[in-house]
Amino acid sequence: MPNFTVDINSARIATIGLAGLNVVDVRVHGALDRAPRAELDAMGGGYGEGGRGYLLWVAGRALRQGDVVRVTLNDRRALRQGDVVRVTLNDNDDGGDPGKTIAELYPDEPPSTQTDFSITPAMAADLRARPRLHAAFVVQAMTSSGQRASAASDERHTDFSFSVVWDRFQPQQARVRLATYCLDDVLARTDGTEHLLTTLATGDSATFSVVG
Repeated sequence: MPNFTVDINSARIATIGLAGLNVVDVRVHGALDRAPRAELDAMGGGYGEGGRGYLLWVAGRALRQGDVVRVTLNDRRALRQGDVVRVTLNDNDDGGDPGKTIAELYPDEPPSTQTDFSITPAMAADLRARPRLHAAFVVQAMTSSGQRASAASDERHTDFSFSVVWDRFQPQQARVRLATYCLDDVLARTDGTEHLLTTLATGDSATFSVVG
């Protein structure tokens, strides 16, 4: 079974073993009216018998302009002639970080009972009234196979989202998407503007950064 590794500026921050999970979503998001400028989340879960439910590996990790996030889908392949094997006894399980439940990550917070997450007209008015904290953004995404895309903010593109999503139905690949959108897109339940949509195979990686 493959695993995900997540790096910021070549420093490993998470290894996510995918065995036993249904879905994993590694995502960077930001907006002109939010601080920090960009945040990294890695979430997912295993929902079958014996699964731990919804899990978080990275929660709201702030990113600065110029930080490079790399997400790699790694393959645990069979050995080939000429491969050199090194065996090391480590203190931690090489299957990856186990992730944390909401209760484990926020032990002092009471369990949420909210079931309706729709945006009311009053909430939409409050969101439109929020002040701009950033004049603009320029974001960039690319894959190890050479695909690349960039996007810049304007009045119709005030928010951005970069995601790498894996699911158990196609375990040897992950979907990569870069999009920009605004509140009107959210209210209309549309996907905004897609700048990159592609697939990683095992061994491939995708990178993202806020470049301006």
